[in-house]
Amino acid sequence: MNVYDSELLRGILSQKGYSATSKPEEANLIVVNTCSVREHAETRAIGRLNELSRYKFENPDVKLAVIGCMAQRLGEKFLKEVPALDFVLGTEELFKLPDYLEKKGKSPTVALSFSELKNIDSLPQRKNKFSSFVAISRGCENFCSYCIVPYVRGSEKNRKVSEIMKEVQCLAESGCKEVTLIGQNVNSYKDNGDDFADLLREVSQTGIKRIRFMTSHPKDLSLKLIEAMSDLEKVCEHLHLPLQSGSDRILEKMNRKYNSSDYLRLVDSVRGKVDNLSLTTDLIVGFPGEKEEDFQKTLEMVEWIEFDSAFMFKYSPREGTKAFLFEDDVPNEVKSERLQTLIELQKKIAQKKNKNLIGRTEEVLIDGKSKRDKASWKGKGRSNKTVIIPKGENDDNLLGEIVKVKITGADSFTLFGETVKNR
Repeated sequence: MNVYDSELLRGILSQKGYSATSKPEEANLIVVNTCSVREHAETRAIGRLNELSRYKFENPDVKLAVIGCMAQRLGEKFLKEVPALDFVLGTEELFKLPDYLEKKGKSPTVALSFSELKNIDSLPQRKNKFSSFVAISRGCENFCSYCIVPYVRGSEKNRKVSEIMKEVQCLAESGCKEVTLIGQNVNSYKDNGDDFADLLREVSQTGIKRIRFMTSHPKDLSLKLIEAMSDLEKVCEHLHLPLQSGSDRILEKMNRKYNSSDYLRLVDSVRGKVDNLSLTTDLIVGFPGEKEEDFQKTLEMVEWIEFDSAFMFKYSPREGTKAFLFEDDVPNEVKSERLQTLIELQKKIAQKKNKNLIGRTEEVLIDGKSKRDKASWKGKGRSNKTVIIPKGENDDNLLGEIVKVKITGADSFTLFGETVKNR
């Protein structure tokens, strides 16, 4: 969502006559978009902003802005952390940055208000022209006890189907091949009588070749949506379904509104309907009150389900959430040990699952060159797994193409393959 917001703000600024530069020493406006999900992200953002402040000290005409979730959470407190700031704009006010620039006074501007979701008459200025995010909603009303998002993003607001379709159509006409529909909880999307499964069917009627979505909340994953994933050829066989913990006791403390049995039934339902499903998840270790037996239940769930990949984190207390009031009683060294154990288990599972794909043919959208080997292409399969393909004799113009690739090798994180001739 932060990537999408940054791209949308870039588009708005571009319409106002601004042009982007990747070199801060060339800029007269420096903007840092921030995340508040974990403390580490906030610490890095403050360090980066203080580092960037030197350009303002060297040239007082330079404007320095912090936007997004961390700006929303800290507000005026941000000015104590980074005195050089000119603008502190929250998650909805950030799109008004050009207006604030025009009426800038001597004092820093702090704007944090939430308002009705309005359609922004500007298209995001995207870095990847072949694969793009499209926001379908903003905000969240789940109030998981550890999560700061509802407090910094506000209540859930859904865009109209017509607005989403207009954006997707523009993307298709510009050469985009794949869209990822995003929201804090896409499963709860509603627009009058249409739900998320209906939206998927609408988007499938456009010229877009592939459709993804994230993030899904297990409590709202419906049979109707599972059937849409199964029926719609353009919808990729990838589901990101955060588990967070395998312990029912911890899930209740997290206010996740499902238990481990509910989650397992969902996994069985999706795998029973969607062939070759790639299932990914989020996992937290060291949540307040997590005992060794709770952690073992998480390991057991991971072993039983066999996720294709997982985002795994140590619990990070977030001021303002319900869990912040819990005693953070799991020592940091125990959190680190548990996280490492979980990572090692998931790494083995991912490697096994990826090696089982050797010999299969995958459809891969080529989106760039490999960072490690510029002589190779990089792309994503329908499973959302990265695939590296050495350049063949006739493979000079594959950028943006969807090609058939035979998988010839794999490790825990990446697949390797070669293009299939007569594609």
